[in-house]
Amino acid sequence: MPYTIKPRGRGRPPTHSVDRLRTRLWFHAVKLASGLPSAYAIEMQLDGDLVRKRDTDVSRPTKWDFYRDGDKVPDDTRRHRNAVEQAEENFPGTARWFRSPIWPVLRGEKCDRYFIEQALRQLQPEVVEVLFEAEPDQQHPRQKAFDSRCMANLAEIGGFDALVVSVLLVALSEDIASPALRKSALHLYFALQPAIKKLPEVAPFYPELFSWIDERCKHWSYPSPNQRMDVVIFWQGVEPGL
Repeated sequence: MPYTIKPRGRGRPPTHSVDRLRTRLWFHAVKLASGLPSAYAIEMQLDGDLVRKRDTDVSRPTKWDFYRDGDKVPDDTRRHRNAVEQAEENFPGTARWFRSPIWPVLRGEKCDRYFIEQALRQLQPEVVEVLFEAEPDQQHPRQKAFDSRCMANLAEIGGFDALVVSVLLVALSEDIASPALRKSALHLYFALQPAIKKLPEVAPFYPELFSWIDERCKHWSYPSPNQRMDVVIFWQGVEPGL
């Protein structure tokens, strides 16, 4: 079950368990991209100047151990020794796992249509190409109608950003009050699950990730015209490839 970690010390703000997941998944992506075997090896590569060898032991920051376990979340706003930026400079493509727009949605933040459209535009090019179309007189491509062809193309791509699209469109459906969009986005989420489970970066974490999506992206049911029920369908009960 999703939960929030209570602060260990007085005055320390709580760490949301979504951010713990986000950090662990990002660290795992960094580890895979680097080919390094451990948090210690990553620390030696990126922060080796802070490691001090003493007569009987080694003094080191151990921040990468904390990232591995999700006990500490990197501050991506820092200019000096921003761990996310350090990793990105050495292992390109890793920052997107930490900076993905899926995390604000899963934390339960209010994401309006303007945030969502900007987030969709910043996904991988092959995903953006499915979602937007250029007009001769427009500087920026506009969103295509999200139809069965878009769903099929995203399901074929099958990457993490396709999953991000499904979650963002669920959030958009709430902002614009569209049951049809929500139904389509959730169907895409179900269709993507088999491929997402096999992604090396996500494989150790998909049960936790899917559980958060199930919690935040509830289905809408209408027992009567003036009543709506929010229904959770857990990923464990979804037929593969639905």
